[in-house]
Amino acid sequence: MKIIQYFKEKNFRIGVILYVIVTFIAYLTTGMTGLIAGFILGYDFQFFIGLLFGVIYALRNLNPEQGYLKCGILVAIIGGVVSAFIIALWTTLVYIWRIIDFFVFFGYLLITAVLIGLLIGGIISSYFMYIELKGDKDKEEDHINDDFYKDLIEDKK
Repeated sequence: MKIIQYFKEKNFRIGVILYVIVTFIAYLTTGMTGLIAGFILGYDFQFFIGLLFGVIYALRNLNPEQGYLKCGILVAIIGGVVSAFIIALWTTLVYIWRIIDFFVFFGYLLITAVLIGLLIGGIISSYFMYIELKGDKDKEEDHINDDFYKDLIEDKK
């Protein structure tokens, strides 16, 4: 039970770790084999899949003092940068590239990570913020209706 509580309290860290792991696994299964190298940017599909898992986990377990937009975009950007570094390092070690090739490939992946992180992380965060605001309005309306009906029942007695 303590481990579940830990994961909920450390939602930011776990979201970034989840983003990195899912992105790396997606890269190993699709990107490295050349099946899906990227639709618009380099390896954007792999970053998108990792971002979905990481950001949604972080936003679902959001602490009360954290903001939706800030948390979602930070998880998306930090997770993307770490994922880009790990993918570039892995590819450099596997293909025995020179160090300059590592930096070129890392820069290429970094552009994708930051753009996907800002765009999709912001959209997902905005959606979660919208759901919370919509839920608060529904609760207020239900509360008002409950009080109104309680007053009517008391007046009849």
